[in-house]
Amino acid sequence: MRRCTVAGLGVAAGLGAGCHVMAEDRLTRPGQLERIAHPEAAVAQRPALILDDAGQLRFIEPLACPTEELLHAHTTIERATRPNLATFTVGAIATALGGVMLTSGLFAQRPGASPYTYAGILGVGAGLPLAIGPWIGDRTELAEPPAGTGDTVVRRPGPDQPCGARPLAAHTATLTTGGLEIHGALDADGGFEISPYQWIDAYEAASQAGGAAEITATLAGDAGPRTLTTVLDARALAAHAAGFLAHAAFDARIEPMTLVPGIVAGALRASLIATARGPAVRVVLPLSNAGPGDASGLRGQIAAPGTPAIDGRMIYVGKLARGASVSPELVIPLAPPAAAALRNATIDLSVELRDAHGTAPATPVRFHGALGAPR
Repeated sequence: MRRCTVAGLGVAAGLGAGCHVMAEDRLTRPGQLERIAHPEAAVAQRPALILDDAGQLRFIEPLACPTEELLHAHTTIERATRPNLATFTVGAIATALGGVMLTSGLFAQRPGASPYTYAGILGVGAGLPLAIGPWIGDRTELAEPPAGTGDTVVRRPGPDQPCGARPLAAHTATLTTGGLEIHGALDADGGFEISPYQWIDAYEAASQAGGAAEITATLAGDAGPRTLTTVLDARALAAHAAGFLAHAAFDARIEPMTLVPGIVAGALRASLIATARGPAVRVVLPLSNAGPGDASGLRGQIAAPGTPAIDGRMIYVGKLARGASVSPELVIPLAPPAAAALRNATIDLSVELRDAHGTAPATPVRFHGALGAPR
């Protein structure tokens, strides 16, 4: 500690006071924040139906993981040299008294030097260093603490954060959307076997990008039935349509038309069948191209008013060369209640044909008859 003493001055020596006081503080400054997730304690959130990058619908349970935050902090020591106000006060008083005595001595009536003059000089000489000294040399210095005591880590609970998803455990799902009913099985990854492009025209999905599809799904599994409602963004459906067509089992390319094709439809057939996964309706539509040009993007959409289990479904053909004939078959899985209602029922359905260049017949292909019993 620095001292403001003046050699030979009894006042300063007697006080023995320092000009400054030393203050030491430990300053802790926050540093890097590290957040650690704990997937072993993940909690399943509300189930969701999503459209993945492959254009497949998947039922998932989003997961939220608890986190722990590690706040790394560094501690330094601040040493401050500050004025000693007690010393300054003593110096100010001594200087003031000395000034008064010096003035009195200088203006005394008696001849010769007055004792007040000498006492005043001594008071001012002793007081000024004490009054001025505390304000000289003030500073603040930073120093590192002893080894091993400077860095600390504060642990605290952090907010939950998304940490992936897991497949929803269910066997089948029945979707209702826009008056349609779509039934199908789920695989081990939660994937729904029915592509959304089996009721949304993949070639025209972009023209439907202005809206959204609200879907209510009823799932059946070991844990019992459960229901969820979601909205699929039509822009996402439009964006993934190209991927669906690129990986389709038919030739989905659209080629320039040089000659007009001649699409001819045969007799539309529909029947109730039994599959390994349950009852289904099989629809078969024979088509031929009498030429002279090739057809591109040929497909048909089923209209079955009053039968939501098969209404709106797509039958894709793609390219149909001149002189070629095909009999595309569409198998539509049915939920047990829908299958029971359709057994031996007489229905009316039609297929509206479309192609890339608007050359398909404008008149729908129609079916009227009984579906019969599953076989």
